[in-house]
Amino acid sequence: MSRDRLPAGLLTANPVPGAEPGDRERLAAIRVAVDARRNVAARTGVPGVLVAGPRRGRRVAVLAGLTVAAVSVSLGVAILEPGMHDRGEDRLITAAVAADGTLSCDGTYEGQARPIRPDRAEVRLFPTVVPAGWQLLDVFARDSTGPAACITPSLVAGDFDEQGVMRGGVWVNGPVDRISYEKGGAQAVPAPTRSEDVLNGRPAVRYEFRQEDRTNYSWLWSDDRGRHWQASVAGYSLDRARRLMAAVGTDGDQVVWSGGKAPGLRVLHLRTGRPYPAETSFEAWHIRFSVGGRERVISADSDRLLPLAAEIRTGLRLGDLAGHPEIDWSGQIYYEPQAGIRVVADVQGDADDVRAILAGLRRLPADDPRLDEYALRE
Repeated sequence: MSRDRLPAGLLTANPVPGAEPGDRERLAAIRVAVDARRNVAARTGVPGVLVAGPRRGRRVAVLAGLTVAAVSVSLGVAILEPGMHDRGEDRLITAAVAADGTLSCDGTYEGQARPIRPDRAEVRLFPTVVPAGWQLLDVFARDSTGPAACITPSLVAGDFDEQGVMRGGVWVNGPVDRISYEKGGAQAVPAPTRSEDVLNGRPAVRYEFRQEDRTNYSWLWSDDRGRHWQASVAGYSLDRARRLMAAVGTDGDQVVWSGGKAPGLRVLHLRTGRPYPAETSFEAWHIRFSVGGRERVISADSDRLLPLAAEIRTGLRLGDLAGHPEIDWSGQIYYEPQAGIRVVADVQGDADDVRAILAGLRRLPADDPRLDEYALRE
C-alpha cells in the first residue's frame, strides 16, 4: 500500500506521545547500548537494562544539545544521487526538518558497535569507590558510530540563574547542504505554527511551538552559498528571541556570536574549524554492577563533540561533582570526569551512592591487571 492510500486516521495519528526532537538519533545511540546488554544477557542470563531508556511515558531520557520541543516524527532526508556519499569527510551533509523546525537525521540510520578488549580501550574508567550493597561484576567496551552533523549544534549559549538553572538559551545548527521539509503526515502535538519571516535581513521560515508554559522558536535560513542553517531559542518571548538572534551571524562554515548583543548569555560551545562530519566514531565503555540482585550499568562515551555544559536544556541545573560538570535529569546523572567523556548513570533512590561511584572513577593504565580480571568474557 502506498503512503497516499493510507487511511487518513493513520496519517494524522500521534505515534509517539510526548517525544522530543532528536529521539530517532538518540535511539540509534540506544541501539549501541542494547547491543552491549544483549552480549551480557547471552553470556550471563541477566537481562540488560538500558542506561538511557524511556522514562516519563515514552520520552527517551538522553540529553542532546538541542531538545527544545516535543514532536511525534521527523522527516526522511532528501535522496542523493549515487556516488555523492563517496567523498569521505567532504560528503554532502543532509538533514530533515521536523514539524517544529528542528533538524533531524536520516530515519534509516543504524548505529554500529564492535566489541573491543578493555585493556585496548581508551576510556578505561574504573570505580575506586564501591558503596555497600554494590558488587562490581565486569567492564566491557564497544567501538561505536553515531550521527553528528545533523544533530550537533555549532553554537550553544545559555542564561543561568544564581543556582545554575538554565532559564533560556540559543542553539544554532549547521551548515548542512540539503534539507527536506515536512509535507503532511503525522504532526507534532500540539501543532506548531509555521510562517515566512525575515531574520537578520535574510528570508527565513519561523516555527513557534508551545511547550508546557513557554513558547519555543526556531528559524531556518540559507546563507550566500546556499547552505542551510537552523536556530532555536527557548525560554523567551518572540521579541526577546529576535533580539538574541541578532547576535548570531555566519561566516563561511563558522557561526559568529556577537555577545554584546545578547547580554546575560554565556557561550557554552562554539565550533571552530571544519563542520561536523555526517557521522562520528566514539568508544562506549560500560561498568556493570549488581545491586540487591538487580543489574545496574554505568556507561561512558568518549570523543564527545560537545562539552557536557552545552548538552543542558532549559529548566535543568548545571551542577558540580568533584570539580567537574554534572547534570541531574529525569532519574539519571550525567557527569563529565574529563573533557570529551560523558558518563551516564541511572538513579534509583540512591543518588548519594551513584555520585560516590562517579566521583571515584579513575582511568587505569592499559596494563592494570584489573582490566583483565573484570573484563567481560565474550
